[in-house]
Amino acid sequence: MNIIKVLNKYFENPEWCCGETYESLEWLDMTRPKPTFEEMEQLYGDLLKEEMREERNQLLKDSDYTALPDFPSANKQAWLDYRQQLRDFPSVWSVGASFPVKPIS
Repeated sequence: MNIIKVLNKYFENPEWCCGETYESLEWLDMTRPKPTFEEMEQLYGDLLKEEMREERNQLLKDSDYTALPDFPSANKQAWLDYRQQLRDFPSVWSVGASFPVKPIS
């Protein structure tokens, strides 16, 4: 888990000192309690899902042109299948999973 990434993403202007582990997190913000380790893990999972969706969305945008009716490709169906796999990817995603392989144009 990347503690610093989670803190920067989900805790606006927090007052904290941190090393690389939860145990090294010194919470200085008196306006809210220190998040638990479990809360931090959940937020990290949410962050990873969000990053995956952003990358997936970019891959879809990058391949939008392949779905146009006048796209000249012998692999048109392969591109359509690839784009469907990208749309379905969040439902089968797990940490470390690879995105579908882009077809050859």
